[in-house]
Amino acid sequence: MTAVPPFKESSRELIAEVARALEPYFPDITHRWREQLTREFGFDGRTLAAVERLTLAAGCSYFCHDDYSAFQENLNYFGTRLSKLQVDTRAVARALELYQSCCEPYIAGLFPEREAEAKAALEMLSSVSFVIISGAYFDAKTLESSALLSLLDAELAAGDLGVLLKKVLDITTQTFEASLGIILLRDAESGTLKAACSVGQGVNLPEDFEIEMGSGFSGKIAVTGEPGMILDINNVETGSLRPMVRVQAKSLWGVPLKADGQIIGVMIIGFPKPYEWLPTERELMRAIGDRTALAIERARMTDELREREQRIAELSGHLLRAQEEERKRISRELHDETGQALMVIRLYLGMMESGITARNVRGKIRETVDVVDRTIEGIRRIIGKLSPLVLQELGLIAAIRKEAKDFAKNTGVKARVLITEDVGRLAPGTEQAIYRVVQEALHNVAKHAKASNVTVQVVREEQQVQVIVEDDGIGIQTRTGAREQSFGLAGIKERIAMLGGISRVTSAEGKGTRIEINVPAGEPAQVLERTLAQAANAAHRPN
Repeated sequence: MTAVPPFKESSRELIAEVARALEPYFPDITHRWREQLTREFGFDGRTLAAVERLTLAAGCSYFCHDDYSAFQENLNYFGTRLSKLQVDTRAVARALELYQSCCEPYIAGLFPEREAEAKAALEMLSSVSFVIISGAYFDAKTLESSALLSLLDAELAAGDLGVLLKKVLDITTQTFEASLGIILLRDAESGTLKAACSVGQGVNLPEDFEIEMGSGFSGKIAVTGEPGMILDINNVETGSLRPMVRVQAKSLWGVPLKADGQIIGVMIIGFPKPYEWLPTERELMRAIGDRTALAIERARMTDELREREQRIAELSGHLLRAQEEERKRISRELHDETGQALMVIRLYLGMMESGITARNVRGKIRETVDVVDRTIEGIRRIIGKLSPLVLQELGLIAAIRKEAKDFAKNTGVKARVLITEDVGRLAPGTEQAIYRVVQEALHNVAKHAKASNVTVQVVREEQQVQVIVEDDGIGIQTRTGAREQSFGLAGIKERIAMLGGISRVTSAEGKGTRIEINVPAGEPAQVLERTLAQAANAAHRPN
């Protein structure tokens, strides 16, 4: 309740005295006042009854017992009710003013010597009452805003749809002081309403609970798209919901959940006693329903995107593994078939060279042998790039040193390798991923960086392996032909993400590029076991 100024002690006795004196005349005063109020504002009976509870006549019993705190509670309650009835505060102020004016003719005869003093007491009562009523209006509006803001916070904080729906029902039931809450969502396949979430003691809807569209209270709301209310569920057909909620609720409020003009579900709250909603409560309930529907749609979209991203990550991992397998297959075929065939050709050419005496023919054979030798050397380099034997046989450190040495030899860029002694052997998959990252980074330096120097660092710190590839080139340039390089960087990030690692690329124009990755070290067997388990889970996950 908003803080309000108290009634002054000096005025309490006079207000009580005036109220006692006017008590016999209250029926006539109230009758005249109601007529004037109806002519001026056209209030209905419900509104007139609420406004009447703010008058001197309604407060007489409180004043006579010197219970002004109870009168303040009365003003606050009916002020809140008038706010929910959407009565303008200016109309309330005018109603208090009219009641005072209807009392004044009687005061002149009852207090001839203290008329001004009695009127001042009534004016002070009206002023304080209006301040209390205005505070009730403010509190009601604050509660509405707080509920909607809480829904927004819940939408932003919820990790998945189930958590979001639970928070929505908690906020809604707390806002209206309801005893239960239920959200039913429309199933895309069957078209029925199915239980998605419920709160409230003893309210446990079974997983297979469903309601046909148009059936019962919630089914009709879903078809009409309009809010609905039941004052007493024992006197109205509520469909299959009735046995589930009748222990906790006598009254039900329900609103449709609409998104893009389509009904996606229904939200229902219940109260332990008959409770008729007022216009503001109805509008707030509808606003909560609209906000909830939007949140549900966003949560569904987020879940779908998350599933797609997970699926894409799985497919990317599968493609990378398939790529490595294909590289190994191609390297084996080059080694076992093409390489062996070239060696046979070289052998036959050697035999031909030894058996021919013509100098010009021997020269051509020698040139052909040189071509075959260069081809064999080229194939060996390709095999080394596709599936380096040094990585498989001697490990990551030797493979990186060889890669850097070949890079420097082929490009003229000075390459420095710094690897701490405690790096050791890692799981085959981890070593392969790190090697491919270094290979891709050096490829980018050779093709794009225009660098003079490049440094490769590998450091192991407890359970983490850090790899840094840094050059002194021109940096990553924004240009039309940069897409190929961006794909290479994307491949690096994808490989490292598969291992549960982190990759960072920093670059400044003219100041070079730095690629840094951090991956879990672990023991080779542990990393391999985890990688195989992830692959097995991906293989058994339903499509």
